[in-house]
Amino acid sequence: MWLSASWSGLWLAACVVAGAADGPTTDENGIRSIPLRTHSLAQPYLDSDMQSRWWDFGGNTIIRADKYIRLTSDRQSQEGWIFSRVPLTATNWEIEVEFQIHGSGNLHGDGMAIWLTKQRATPGPVFGSADRFEGLGIVIDTYKNNRPGTVFPYVMAMIGDGVKPYDKNNDGKDNEFMGCSARGIRGANTPTKARLTYFQDKSLKLELQYKNVDQWTVCFETNDPPDPSQRVIFGIQR
Repeated sequence: MWLSASWSGLWLAACVVAGAADGPTTDENGIRSIPLRTHSLAQPYLDSDMQSRWWDFGGNTIIRADKYIRLTSDRQSQEGWIFSRVPLTATNWEIEVEFQIHGSGNLHGDGMAIWLTKQRATPGPVFGSADRFEGLGIVIDTYKNNRPGTVFPYVMAMIGDGVKPYDKNNDGKDNEFMGCSARGIRGANTPTKARLTYFQDKSLKLELQYKNVDQWTVCFETNDPPDPSQRVIFGIQR
């Protein structure tokens, strides 16, 4: 499996009184979005010195500054990652990621994960990351090992306390906070996107775009969100 990923940005959302603010950074609900330059990544992904001021990458990751970030190629035993250098300290935030998952073989990789954790770029067996993580993980699992009655690919949120191991024998069922099936997200013809929105102590929502452009599907939403900590590192790993 190889995956190319491009970031549309990470946004800090703050509530304002309806009608009190105008302009492109305020939506119809009166939510103002402020882009966080330290956590945004778009073309060109590298500066003139072929470096990134705000991001580190490693493993088998390949960056084509004018095209894409490829975490892994369509080969076995590959891992790749990209992580922010600066912790995310915003109280409320929205992350939007544009990515692509596809490969030529029938036996493809397990998938990828979006991490908001205390650990940073720690390699391991859980979608490229170390087990027993602390924080929030959004996993796009493309390979079904043993989870009867669940349609794959499957997208789920996992909450890590630093102690509980990943339930590998059941595709993470024992670690799942919320999730949804996303048949068609692998090899989709539409630009694939994930949008995760968090308001402290109020809500957590994950939306996916993979069927049609601007057609967002709510994967899950809760008014009783977990607390991913006030200082987490944002990253994507495969």
